[in-house]
Amino acid sequence: MNQSAESTHSQPLSPRSGQTGTPLSSGESDGPDAGAVGDVQAAEPRRKAISLLLGMQLLLAVIALGVWVWTPDRPALPQLPVGTAPLAGSGATYESALPLAQAQADAWLPGAVLLNASMQVDWPWSEPLASPGAIPGTGWLTYAFVAPWDPPGRPPGAAFLGVVIERLTGEVVTQETEGWEQAPEFRPPPPPAAIDSTEATLRAEHAGGTAFRRDCPQYRHLSRTFPVASGRTEWPLHWVVVYEDTRVPDKHGLLLRIDATTGKVLSRDGDAPDCSAMP
Repeated sequence: MNQSAESTHSQPLSPRSGQTGTPLSSGESDGPDAGAVGDVQAAEPRRKAISLLLGMQLLLAVIALGVWVWTPDRPALPQLPVGTAPLAGSGATYESALPLAQAQADAWLPGAVLLNASMQVDWPWSEPLASPGAIPGTGWLTYAFVAPWDPPGRPPGAAFLGVVIERLTGEVVTQETEGWEQAPEFRPPPPPAAIDSTEATLRAEHAGGTAFRRDCPQYRHLSRTFPVASGRTEWPLHWVVVYEDTRVPDKHGLLLRIDATTGKVLSRDGDAPDCSAMP
């Protein structure tokens, strides 16, 4: 029985001189597992590919940021002209300064068209009883142009150019420009009319403008005249002459519409407070 027990727990033979045998596996390995090595080798190309993709995405992001930073949000302004607009009487008018303003727009962007324009007249505070026979040369002319604009890195849109001319000298004093994401409807500017801006302003003076200003000239000493093409309102081609009351600058103190062909007063409106009202 003792031999049987000893036989049951006998140890495996170790190779000795004159003996042969193979040790039993204990379930442990003295070297790296072959499968794990294969997984590591297979994962290495994937890691390199992911790193390459991340690097490319970062490069594209840097390029996109550079395009966004360096792409202008507005076109460049044209250089100020050397010459001035001719004077009509004592100051430049809507018509006499238009060629100079249009030349600035042509130098700015191709295809620029006149969007709107106005002639501001700064009237003296002391007025005779009769309506004036001429308009003073003080004031400003404002022209607004629009043109298609397709800068690199941005969707096609449009751009705006504003030109301000001093009436007394005919000189371009300021210019401004900005880009628009959406282009407005391009309409042709109002055509030349039989009644020009000066005549329309004088007719507005006779139709009540002089009396409106004379009532309280400390508040009412500025008017603006601008054309409106036919088809944009219920009236034909005409001039709008607006007299401002500085106490209510967001309202029309007095507004008259003058037919650009006949000179007839088409309408009169206004919303100015009484002269006795405090500002």
